[in-house]
Amino acid sequence: MPLTLSPIDGAPMRQINRYGIEFDVCPTTGGVWLDKGELEKVIALVKEDLLADRQSHRDDYNGKRDYDHDDEDRRRGKRKSRLSDLFDF
Repeated sequence: MPLTLSPIDGAPMRQINRYGIEFDVCPTTGGVWLDKGELEKVIALVKEDLLADRQSHRDDYNGKRDYDHDDEDRRRGKRKSRLSDLFDF
């Protein structure tokens, strides 16, 4: 039994854990709730991705690109963001 009910429609919420961040999600409305400290974890994750992306661009500029990315990443020129993965329920 879920610990919380959706404040929107009272439906039992699902708990989803990604990258050590726990989201409470309303299955009917798609509403997402974060507990104290979880937004800060999301922000830290985004900052890590931005720093890694900047480093990757520096490596590209210096001719040291790492070609271990999958084919789609090579075609698009960038990898999938963990932020987009976080909210892909």
